[in-house]
Amino acid sequence: MKNKVIYPIFLLLTVSITSCNKEFPNEPLSIKDISVSDCKTKGGSSKGIDPDYITLKTVDDYYLLINHINAMFNCQPGQITIAISFSSNEITMDENESSSLADCICPYDIEFKLGPLQYDTYTLKFKRAGFTFKEYTLDFKKSTDIKIDL
Repeated sequence: MKNKVIYPIFLLLTVSITSCNKEFPNEPLSIKDISVSDCKTKGGSSKGIDPDYITLKTVDDYYLLINHINAMFNCQPGQITIAISFSSNEITMDENESSSLADCICPYDIEFKLGPLQYDTYTLKFKRAGFTFKEYTLDFKKSTDIKIDL
C-alpha cells in the first residue's frame, strides 16, 4: 500500500523538477559586472610579455562571461570601458581607455557579462579604439566554454 502512495508522489516530483526551465530574461542585450584589474607587472617570467587571450563561458544560462586576459593599455589609461553594438547576430565589443598619459603600456585583465543571448550562432568582433583585433564565430549554447588565442 505504501508503494502505491509513494510512487505517484515521486513521479510528480520528478516531472515537475525536469520540466522547470529557466525562462529567457526580458531585458535588452547589455554588459554587466565590468571589472578591470590594475596594471599587471611582469611576473618572474624571462620569456617577455605574457600573451593575451579571451575566454568565453556561459553563465546564468543566457549570459556570456567574457575575460580578456593581458589586454594591453597605457600605464595610465584613465577609465577602461567597453561599448557594444548588436546587429543581425553580429556583436561588436569595443575596448577603450579614456586617456593615455604615460609613455608605457602594461597588461590588464578585463571581465564582463554580456547578455541575455538566445542559443544561436553569433559573429563576435573584438575592437580596441575602433580597430578590429579579432573576429570570431561563436556557437552559443548552455555549455559554451572557449579560449581564443590572440
